[in-house]
This record gives sequence, C-alpha cells and structure tokens, in this order.
Amino acid sequence: MNEMKIVVLLKFFRGELNPFDGAALECALEYGGEITVISMAPPSVEEPLKNIARLGVRAILISDPAYAGGDTQATSYVLAKAIERLKPDAVFAGRQSMDGDTAQVPPMLAQRLGMRIVTGVMEFDRGNIRTRNGAKALLDSDTIFTFERIRTLRFPSVFSPRGTVEKWSQADLSLDETLCGMQGSPTRVLRSYESAIGRRKCEFFNATDFDALIKNALAKRASTAVQPISCQTECIYYVGNIGNIARQYAKTVIPLEAHGKSAEAFSDELRALHAKTVLFEANEEYRILAAKSAVVLGAGLCADCISFREENGLFVMTRPAIGGNVTADIVSASDVAFATVRPTEMGREELIFSVGKGAVAYLDQIQALAIQYGAGLTCTRTVADGGILPYQCQVGVTGKTVSPKLYVAFGISGAVQHTSAISGAQAVLAINADKDARIFDYSDYGIVCDIKNLFEEK
Repeated sequence: MNEMKIVVLLKFFRGELNPFDGAALECALEYGGEITVISMAPPSVEEPLKNIARLGVRAILISDPAYAGGDTQATSYVLAKAIERLKPDAVFAGRQSMDGDTAQVPPMLAQRLGMRIVTGVMEFDRGNIRTRNGAKALLDSDTIFTFERIRTLRFPSVFSPRGTVEKWSQADLSLDETLCGMQGSPTRVLRSYESAIGRRKCEFFNATDFDALIKNALAKRASTAVQPISCQTECIYYVGNIGNIARQYAKTVIPLEAHGKSAEAFSDELRALHAKTVLFEANEEYRILAAKSAVVLGAGLCADCISFREENGLFVMTRPAIGGNVTADIVSASDVAFATVRPTEMGREELIFSVGKGAVAYLDQIQALAIQYGAGLTCTRTVADGGILPYQCQVGVTGKTVSPKLYVAFGISGAVQHTSAISGAQAVLAINADKDARIFDYSDYGIVCDIKNLFEEK
C-alpha cells in the first residue's frame, strides 16, 4: 500500500506559527506518510520554515509581490493551484488563524479542488477522527481536514540536519494575476479603528461589594427601550436564525432555505433572485456554504460581522480584525456581498459567570460560586482552545452571543471579539487585576483585584 501524501497548510502571525496549524502538522507527523508543508507568506517566514523542515517534511514557501494583500478568495486561489501541483491525498489545516480568524480558506479550497471537508477535528488517533460536533470520520483521500488546537507541535531533534525550503513564486506558478493579491480580492478594508460597540461607563467598587453588586443588578427591571431600526439597505436575503438581525439593516428581508443544498444549487438560486446582499447564520453548515458559494459566484465574504450600515451607496460590513482590539469596516467590490453573523442566544440565564485566561487557576471556586448564585458558566476563546472548558461555553464572535441581566467577567482582558458578543447584556461586572484592562471600558461595574482576593473576601 502506498503511503498517504498529506499537505499541511501553515500560517505565521507576528513570526509565530498559528497553533491550530501546529496541531494539524503534529497530527500529520503522528500518522506518517509523505508530508509537505506550504506557507503563503513574506520572505521573512523562510527561517522559521527551515526549522519546521528539520522535522523531516518537505517545506514550500509561496511568496511573490503579486500575491500580497489578498483576501481569502485570492489566497484560496493561489493555494489551490499550488496544491493541484502536489496532488495530495489529503490536506490538513488549522480550524482558524489567530489574526484573520475567518475559517474561510479551507472550505474555499474544498470547493476549488473538488474535495470533501471535515471541520473541527477534536480527536485524532491513527486516522480515526472525532469532530467538534461529535461526528466520527476516517482519514480518507480527497478530503480537507481542519484541526482544533488538540496538539502541540514537537521540537526538532538536536541531531536533525538543517532544513531547506523550496520557494515558489509567480515565475513558477504562472497564475492569473487578476485573481491574485489585492487585484483578485473582492473585499476591501475601508478603515480600521477601536470599536465603540458595547462601550459603557464603569463605576469601580471593592471586592467586598461583589455580592451586593450581583443582587442589585438582578433586582433591576429589564430595560424596555427598543433599539431603533436603521433600514438603510433596500433588501437583504438571509440564511438561518438571524432574521431579527437582518431586519435592523434593510427595508425588505427575505429568508432563504439552504439546509442541505450544494454551493452550486444555492448559487444558481441567488443568481435567479439577483441577490445583492446575503447574510448567513455563522453555524458550521452555513459557514461552509457561504465560503463555497462565494467561490462559485466570486463574491466578497466577510466573517463574523458585528454590525452593518450603508455608506455612500456601499454595504459596509464591520468585524473584529488583526486578532486584537480593533474592528475593520469592509466592503465588497463584487456583484453580491456575503457576510456571516452570530445570532444572539437569549437563553434562560439572567446571570452568567465567564472565565478568562486570568481566572483559570480559580476555575473550581468560580464554578462553586456559579452554583451558589444559580449562574450559567461561560468562557473566552483562549480558555476553550486550551481545553479547560468545552467550546459550547465559549462567548465571542466565534462562539455564542449572550444577553443576560448581568454578565460577570472573571479575569477577561476584553478583546473586541469578546466584548462585541456581550453588548446585549443589561449590565456587565468585570473583575481584573489590571486596572487598565480593556474590559473595564465595556463594563458597568468594576473590581480591580486579583481573583484570589475576591474569594478571600467571601
């Protein structure tokens, strides 16, 4: 039996390998076979790639000025052409990158390459796979697999020889430059800035006030104020449970049934409707459908949007950017604009306790406190990625959006991906040792203390 040929896609951010991609490569190394890693990046990535090549893999760096600045459409086009040359049995990639965090490139590659896709691999044992939603799969050919952060990439042996990196440029690939880089990108970033969505005026208290703050917040009557509807766009088509969101931004909203449809069939339907703007609920099925249909139609696709508006006749999509505390306004130059958006999960919980990286050491105490107060328990993406709490607990633009009476943030720094998902909370209480933490700008009440001091006071 011939050994399996696996291509692993690697992305670097600020000189560091994306840990989701590192997990994908570690799983490939465990499985064995003929492994090739590809990174589409500036020349500066050559050195870290040489170190990865010491693991006994073939390393390829795709780099050319013609490919720079591309969005996910342009990136997937270049990567697909490179993968076609290698003719692998399977492609491994991280579920998401740490900067863009769109999770669009793998399903776009699946559409371009005619491969199946299995997303969110949580368990990997010699090709026996369990995914994030509990489904089981095998390591089959003609399939793209995306991996959660389930492994840490091994270090090369001190005795391994110095690695080499093959460099592929436009001279080697001879691609259609109108489909590459900024020229081939249907989406454009208008501007980036600090997000003001969900910003609040914080009043600070002592750790001894914790109990009273919770009781007072829960005793307040819910606000009856109705958010104004900003009907600016003429018509929005939407897929999934996001009609309430679509109605905020258009005069006419039309639901579409897309469950189980292929990208080709769904795209034909959009063409017949002459659809200009389509919003997708950001669940696993519709994320994949949006990415694949975007390839079919050449549409601009913006992931995990937190708001929309019309500006100078353009439909502006706003989303978190650069893996940090800024947001970006994005427009599509294509005939149709796609966006994914998270629905708000109302739930029954009036009180939510949420655990951030700075509170992980006190998880047991916070869980006990949640039981005492009858609070739901959630967490940030960092905590979920670390396997400390399940992904079902994650709050954020790639998790769930919540709107309780009171949201209590333990040790959460307050990245825009998180604060935008709690803007619907009636009140927010933050406990953090850093008085300058961003979370306080998005909280009504703040307690500046080490988490352990909170429990010492109780």
